[in-house]
Amino acid sequence: MVWPRLPAALVPSARSERPRMEATLYICQTCRMGAPVPDDGIVPGERLLSAIQAEALPQGIRIEPVACLSACSKGCAVALGRPGSWTYVQGGITPEDAAEVLTMARQYAESAEGVVPWRERSALFRKNTIARIPPFALTKDTL
Repeated sequence: MVWPRLPAALVPSARSERPRMEATLYICQTCRMGAPVPDDGIVPGERLLSAIQAEALPQGIRIEPVACLSACSKGCAVALGRPGSWTYVQGGITPEDAAEVLTMARQYAESAEGVVPWRERSALFRKNTIARIPPFALTKDTL
């Protein structure tokens, strides 16, 4: 299958005069993974956020905790996005996956269009994708 290409104006190499935007790793910190709140009050999403924050953050990645990614049946969920690039929503993420999530985020940040070649993706990235969202259309004024 051939994936559609972004318009040239959206490809970072075509707008080299502008610095590449950092990628944002959104983490659903309220995720309960479909279970009641544990006795200690710390939901799985908070545990995932803490585990990711405990790792060394790759250059070009920003962490943004969010209240809900609406992937409750597939939690814990994270999303990777940046302006002008594809956005990915991943589910079934555990605190033990923290290092692999950051590897996935680094690969995404280093990609030209937010598309990491399939064979270069980790198993987590390949198997846990819930959604792949195309870039929002940019107008000439925003380029």
